[in-house]
Amino acid sequence: MLWGSVQASERFAARDGGGTRLSRRKSLNERNVVIVAGLMRRGDALLLVQEQGPRDPAPFWALPGGRVEAGELLPEALIREVREETGLEVFKLGRLLYVTQHHSPQGFDWVAAAIPGESAQATAFIFEIIEWGGDLRPDDPDAFVVDARFLELAGAVASLEAAPRVMTEPLLAFLRGEVRPGAVWFYRRQPDGSDQLLDLLE
Repeated sequence: MLWGSVQASERFAARDGGGTRLSRRKSLNERNVVIVAGLMRRGDALLLVQEQGPRDPAPFWALPGGRVEAGELLPEALIREVREETGLEVFKLGRLLYVTQHHSPQGFDWVAAAIPGESAQATAFIFEIIEWGGDLRPDDPDAFVVDARFLELAGAVASLEAAPRVMTEPLLAFLRGEVRPGAVWFYRRQPDGSDQLLDLLE
């Protein structure tokens, strides 16, 4: 498989300039975060939430979702996050649309357990949500979400442009039909702070 093959390792090293290599010895020191998010459609409109964390310079729009807490399964975490961020109650999940894995050798400043300069990674699972009920009434306990609304596709795409690349690129590619459901995207943060796409598996 991908991680166990010499060819894949060499391919990743080549795309990353050989500057960062995965090491089993480092795995225990990494901070690993699991995230889940949902794509909800109402006709041609998509549900997005506008959020701003304490270190975000400005609000941005994204799919509803968040971190999986200890003891939660992915569907349980998604149901909770959607309820908190939008007020809607999820009744039925659909397909797994895509997965992203994002590694930062310098760590993430939004990970509470992160140590500055220490490696961290986030893996996000994005599901289709096909049945839900209720009214839009955000009640985010973290107070990061400031708005939630269904936006027509063109407006949603324009609104997503301000979000980080690792959040928008896979979503827009899926919405445009450029990738099949179940695609897996691999990113690594570079020394200049940009995020490089290392590979895409379909």
